[in-house]
Amino acid sequence: MKLFNIGIVPSSSTALWRELAVFSLYRLFLSAILFSAFYFKLPPEFLGQIDPDFYGRISLLYLLTAILFIAVTLKKLGRFESSARIQLVLDVIFITLIINTSGGLQTGLGLLLVVVVVAGGTLIPGRLSAFIAAIATLSVLLEVGYSQVVGDGTTKYSHAGMLGATFFATALLSQILSQKMMASQRVAEQRAKDVTNLAVLNEHIISSMQTGILVVDIKGRVTQSNQSARKLLGLTHEQTNYGLKAFSIPLVEQLSRWKHERVPRFDPFRPREDLPEVLARFTALNTGEALIYLDDTSELAQQAQQLKLASLGRLTASIAHEIRNPLGAISHAGELLAENHNDTMTVKLTDIIQRHSARVNGIIETILHMSRRKAIEPKVVILALWLEKFIDEFCEIKTIKKTDLALNVSTSLAKVSMDAEQLHQVMWNLLENAWEYSIPENPLQRVEVKLFSRDNEVIIDVCDNGEGVSESMKENLFEPFNSNRQDGTGLGLYLARELCQANGAHLSYISGDSEHCFRVTFPVERQENLQ
Repeated sequence: MKLFNIGIVPSSSTALWRELAVFSLYRLFLSAILFSAFYFKLPPEFLGQIDPDFYGRISLLYLLTAILFIAVTLKKLGRFESSARIQLVLDVIFITLIINTSGGLQTGLGLLLVVVVVAGGTLIPGRLSAFIAAIATLSVLLEVGYSQVVGDGTTKYSHAGMLGATFFATALLSQILSQKMMASQRVAEQRAKDVTNLAVLNEHIISSMQTGILVVDIKGRVTQSNQSARKLLGLTHEQTNYGLKAFSIPLVEQLSRWKHERVPRFDPFRPREDLPEVLARFTALNTGEALIYLDDTSELAQQAQQLKLASLGRLTASIAHEIRNPLGAISHAGELLAENHNDTMTVKLTDIIQRHSARVNGIIETILHMSRRKAIEPKVVILALWLEKFIDEFCEIKTIKKTDLALNVSTSLAKVSMDAEQLHQVMWNLLENAWEYSIPENPLQRVEVKLFSRDNEVIIDVCDNGEGVSESMKENLFEPFNSNRQDGTGLGLYLARELCQANGAHLSYISGDSEHCFRVTFPVERQENLQ
């Protein structure tokens, strides 16, 4: 009996109930066949030939019991081992009675008990499976003994003995095979669980990556995307199966060139005017889809800006004296010339000398200020209060009516982490430009500062009612020495953008039908990192 005491790790309860349900369906099918064949007088004719009335009652009761067991199994009533043991024992009893009323073991119906024994070896672990084999063997022996007593007394036990040996061998083999199948099933379930956990982990990692990831099918539709990609493309909520062309024409063009020309590297592009520049990289998948990586170039721009300022500092330090000394001499000579000659032409020429000397000196001062800029000291700034004080200061120094410069706050508790002095410099430059290019005669508000939040961003818009930046100027708007103002150095917007990038913000230009705005965007996540 130790052969049946195999070291077993039980399968999961759900799997066992599922296997018992399958056997219950077999029982229902078998009982229905046994009852129907007898009731409709179908072959084989020996069914119920010894005692038809008793066979009819037993086969009907077996069918009703099978239906009952189906319900019990599907609802998982009671303990599994007890339920399985009771069901299998009743199977042995019903089949033995059917054999007895149909003519005995010579009819071949004894093989039906083998299926019950196999089910016992599969469903019931350890020695309990041998119990089902023993019950089946005992029932066969009892049936043979009963037949010998009520019959002619010539019944032999050899058939019953061989059948009983078959029961025990079948129980042993079925249990060994069952345990191997259960072990394989447990391994498969564990691997499926590991794969699921790995998929969840990968999804979490991809969704929290700073790099945007898009999967685009051969028709140019995005089938998968992470949060960073949607943010970089300006999508406000999660979308799938949308055309990439509707959100980024430059990205579609780069994807097309990559597919047809296999260009290894592309220039950064801006998906929208108010979004930062992104750098796209492409990889082909085995499915024919394209995997696109989108990187925000802001951090790279910050590093490049630091290197640029370091080089600019060394350059300006070496040439400052070489330029400013002769420039001072030219300016002083112009002043002396103006004092000694009062004619109109001389005054006009000396005025030109003075103005352009002052402009060159202003350019040198601005470049020196940029190269000597102090390290960033970010502090938490509550923007609504800060902007209110700043606008009051600006109006007072520029002698502007407060009604001409409006502040519109949609989120009074918005705060960012930024160097307050550098924020002051950026906003002063933007307000000064907005006031310069606004139109007093226009009935719209001359200058308006808007503070609001959107998704994970805090935004400041500085808008004016002027004509806006021309199309020819937009392309190089933030480049140094690019200005339409006669007395401008062309370094104000360039410096403002550099200061924003150094503080983790982004400066862009937004134009509409009725107003034109410079937008400062503070990503909340990046601001938290700066803190």
